[in-house]
Amino acid sequence: MKKLIAFTTVFLTCAQCMSAETQSTGEIPTGKALEQQLSGKRVLVENAPKGTFLSFLKGGVLKQESRGWPDELDRWEIEGQMLCFEGRRPRSCAVVTKLTNHDLFLIEPGAEENRQTVEMHFVNQDGVLLQDVIAYDGVLAGKLRGRVITTEDVNPSEILKGSKTVWDFETKDRVSMTAFDASGFPFPGGTVVYNSKDNDLCLTPPDEKPVCIRVEVSGSDVRMTPLQNGVLVEKEAMVGIIE
Repeated sequence: MKKLIAFTTVFLTCAQCMSAETQSTGEIPTGKALEQQLSGKRVLVENAPKGTFLSFLKGGVLKQESRGWPDELDRWEIEGQMLCFEGRRPRSCAVVTKLTNHDLFLIEPGAEENRQTVEMHFVNQDGVLLQDVIAYDGVLAGKLRGRVITTEDVNPSEILKGSKTVWDFETKDRVSMTAFDASGFPFPGGTVVYNSKDNDLCLTPPDEKPVCIRVEVSGSDVRMTPLQNGVLVEKEAMVGIIE
């Protein structure tokens, strides 16, 4: 089966990539300097199938990863401000138009009306976008280990009135959650990885980015308020007790 992310498909015939004029953020390095900045980096291509990554390995090796399929190897190199690929398909190059700590944008040479921009985002070895990587300190997580929190929504919908959620921090990095309706009937729950930064508890579902909640503890009372883009979502807050 043809690879989901063959470089010619990504760079020259990506149907979902948007047409755009050249974008840049300040001076972009060229030649060896650009090569050094990309070497060893791993990227997620915008609109690519989930679980698909490209890695710019040292020595000019391009590794293509697609979930459920063996890795494939091609070649990459820098020519001035262009990123070039070759291997199983004819050589192709694209101009680097944006390079930051989080993003890499490319645009193919040619007539302006036909050019396409391909957006790439740097990820870590777990596939998490670098812009979403949280510098955990683990202090709150350590305090929650072995504790159980029972919460209810501050502003529940009519159907959720009287329902509760039990958070069981059973290990140093995993919390199990079980919901109960007003009669005490349990709903299927689950277990996710957790960590913390300052007073924010961050939960990481499988193959998803972390979801963080501000946790305020006063004695046995707890208030948990979800965060969205760093902003507290008060209408979705929960209150309860910690044991």
